Amino acid sequence: YFLTLFTDPGFAFEKQGPDAGSEGVNICKKCDVIKPARTHHCSICKKCVMRMDHHCPFTNCCIGLYNERFFFSWLLSLWSGNLYACLQSWKPFRICIVQGIMEGVDSVLESDLARCIATGKAIYLFLPAVAIFLFITVMLGWHTLLIATNQTTIEFLRYRLEPFFTGKKKDCPTVESSGVISNFRHVFAPYKQD
Repeated sequence: YFLTLFTDPGFAFEKQGPDAGSEGVNICKKCDVIKPARTHHCSICKKCVMRMDHHCPFTNCCIGLYNERFFFSWLLSLWSGNLYACLQSWKPFRICIVQGIMEGVDSVLESDLARCIATGKAIYLFLPAVAIFLFITVMLGWHTLLIATNQTTIEFLRYRLEPFFTGKKKDCPTVESSGVISNFRHVFAPYKQD
């Protein structure tokens, strides 16, 4: 989490220079910096971010070229922790609640009933654990798909989803997927070049 939060997402800092007037060089209209390909301006941070995926409400920072790997790793660790919480809280929930409701309290063994009473309201931890697990599963799956196909959330929404709903085709910048493994390598080792 802290690596996601404190790692520079890839802010574009180069102010207009001698190449500013040349063809093919994009200038941000809001912060007046040279925008490399796949750079987007974050309206919350007020800066341009290279390969910007989104501005995360959970970390309150941009997810971009240099911190996306930490964000993905954080999601993976959250998913693993929630899976463990679901597995640990399922048995008491099943015995005390599911079995007690489906078959009646009389069907619960006396030793299990004493454990249910001692556990108290903690038995219900299974329900929020499952809800959080499902939410994180969707987020992790979504970001796995985006990394595997060499896309960002912004690019997907702008060039794939918006034309689907509006019927207006937008020219997608040529972002070639070089294979799933290579795409993951580009996210997890952005400093190395092939």
